[in-house]
Amino acid sequence: MLNKKMRNIHPGEILKEEVINENELTVSAASKLLGVTRTTLSNIINCKSDISPEMCYRIAAVFGGTPDIWANLQMKYNLRKIADKVKTFNLAPYHPNVAV
Repeated sequence: MLNKKMRNIHPGEILKEEVINENELTVSAASKLLGVTRTTLSNIINCKSDISPEMCYRIAAVFGGTPDIWANLQMKYNLRKIADKVKTFNLAPYHPNVAV
């Protein structure tokens, strides 16, 4: 059985490829539609910033879908990103009545 990990894809990459590029928009045009600065959108699509809850609503209002889709993509990206780091924290489950 293959045990390959899928690459953790930032939702900004999805926004860029599946929404902005698919609609043949420039970053400037898309940022105007979304009512944000070009820098804000550029940071998201270049994986330098997260998609905020407000941005989730903006994307859904302009391009369709629901804010939940974008929020879930961002949350899952963040969880996968931190998963390996958490393994190094040396944490143990809490058990009542066991001395710490």
